[in-house]
Amino acid sequence: MRGLYLFEYSHFVNFSLAIGADVGEYWARSQEILKGTIFPAAPEIHAPFYSFFLAGMQKIGLEVPGIRIFQTLLNYFSWLGLFFLLLKNNVPKKICFVFLGISMFLAPLVFHPAELVSESILLPFLSLTFFFFYLAENHPCRRKVLFAVPSGIFAGAAFLTHGMLSGFLVLETFYLLWRKKYFTALAFTAGIILVVTPFLAAKTLHYGQLTGVQGNTAFNIFLGNNPRANGLCYMRPGNFWRAAHFRAEARSRERQISTNRYWMEKTLTFWQKTPFKAVGLYLKKIPLIFSSKEYIAGADGGFLFCRTDSMNLLRFFTFPVFLLSFAGIWYLWKKKEYLWSPALILSVSLFLMQLLTVTSGRYRFLMFPGVIYLAAIGAVYLNWNRWKVAAGVVFLLCVWQTYNFIGFDKAEGTALLGQAHFIKGNYEHAKELLLFANKRFRDSSRIGNMLGNIAEKEGNIPLARQYYTDVTRNEPFMPEGWMNLANVTSSPEQADRFFRRALKAAAPSPGADLTFNYARFLYALKRYDEALKFLEKTFAIEPNHIPALNLSGLIAANQKDFARAAAFFYKAATAAPREEGYWKNTIITARLAGNRSLEEKAIKKYQQLQYRKKLK
Repeated sequence: MRGLYLFEYSHFVNFSLAIGADVGEYWARSQEILKGTIFPAAPEIHAPFYSFFLAGMQKIGLEVPGIRIFQTLLNYFSWLGLFFLLLKNNVPKKICFVFLGISMFLAPLVFHPAELVSESILLPFLSLTFFFFYLAENHPCRRKVLFAVPSGIFAGAAFLTHGMLSGFLVLETFYLLWRKKYFTALAFTAGIILVVTPFLAAKTLHYGQLTGVQGNTAFNIFLGNNPRANGLCYMRPGNFWRAAHFRAEARSRERQISTNRYWMEKTLTFWQKTPFKAVGLYLKKIPLIFSSKEYIAGADGGFLFCRTDSMNLLRFFTFPVFLLSFAGIWYLWKKKEYLWSPALILSVSLFLMQLLTVTSGRYRFLMFPGVIYLAAIGAVYLNWNRWKVAAGVVFLLCVWQTYNFIGFDKAEGTALLGQAHFIKGNYEHAKELLLFANKRFRDSSRIGNMLGNIAEKEGNIPLARQYYTDVTRNEPFMPEGWMNLANVTSSPEQADRFFRRALKAAAPSPGADLTFNYARFLYALKRYDEALKFLEKTFAIEPNHIPALNLSGLIAANQKDFARAAAFFYKAATAAPREEGYWKNTIITARLAGNRSLEEKAIKKYQQLQYRKKLK
């Protein structure tokens, strides 16, 4: 089933791309890590481990499709591992096999592991946590530490992958203390500390202030606790999202407080002023958590989730599994047996964390080890003859609940597909999708800039200028619109002013593309000294920025410094070995500099490229 889904997904244009709200952020961070940036300019908003995982996957040669397949396999074998762990726990075989069967066919367990988000690697960590916890529970006191510490280490690694696991760590520790397993609790906590403390200490020393695992914890709480909250991730990535964050950062700077404190103050105000509405929100989230719908968090799946035949078939079973889990709870309550405490505590903790923050298909993904275990108990011990009429009613309810799906993210999904076609160079189809999305979804900085880029490629500069002007009008605090507007402005004075606006908007951390574009603009005006300063800033951000290396070579050649020019062109050519122009520039400047060795090396490479072109 997982193979079938991956085969269907491979026909989507975005299968080989890392795009989407959170996906793009994880991927961009992994690129920084590959370039040697262990800590970003500002504390990152996501827990860090998944970005390092992505960087590691790329380091060993895997691209996006390979990473999707590898993550799917990791999760598949994790479910097999949990099945064998249940057998080891002396749970009746019938329950174990029903557990395995459900885990093989439940839609979220097939869908989410193939997505480039942190949840996709959490199950392997937690499977190892449960495995070592089982060993600690079933060995004499003196040997418990040998297994409880590794259990804590893998739990700590999971926490560094996703901050919502904090609830699990706390509840699991309290459970051990309540059971008077003090030695196991101490060893488990020690394992967590061994993993988490060094990272937090290094992060605190780097930034010069106390920082947590991720930087947006308070915002996630605010998102589920404010007058406009609806229990879901109602604030979509786009204009409103960015405006809210920009406003929070500006007001935090004015008051000289952290943005975390700013969001927590707004949350506390909501709780104090409207406590009944807050309670109503929590009651509203409960049925959302047990729904069959995969509510999205960021532009990452709800619309696309229903675009494959396998997911359309399998998503029917999600709601019945949740219902069967309640039968399992009832049985455990009556019989007090077959308790699989770590998985049940994990499910409870994720349930509580979603009540506190927002409901999401991704966030509840880790509830399923406990939910499926309870559902398996319910399926085995339920008196089906007695409840057959109710089962028929539930069947009809499941059909209605599953297929009465009105995705509020259709425009977001279309924008995602449009962005994928844009990256692939399918500009005509990208324009069609992006125009549809632009009428229904406010995301000026992303959609407007892409439409402007397409207009540029079509040679329609006035239309491109109009798109970029609209972007700067809607989101004046975003640098990309100003930069693009500067690039299509014919007046040098006006273009310079737009570039300055872009640099001001991007302060204190302008991207390499912005500093390079301004350097290129200054080079065109023959302001070489200023251009070199901004090229230095580009290299400080991205040491191997290929167009910046080429531009540095051009400036050096204009200044008759041919040896330096040849060095820049050669570095650009080795970074992009299939670009003939870089090798040609290296040959010319090396010859002028009298560097015969470098000239011959570049000639040989240039001739190889020419020969390959003839063969094609």
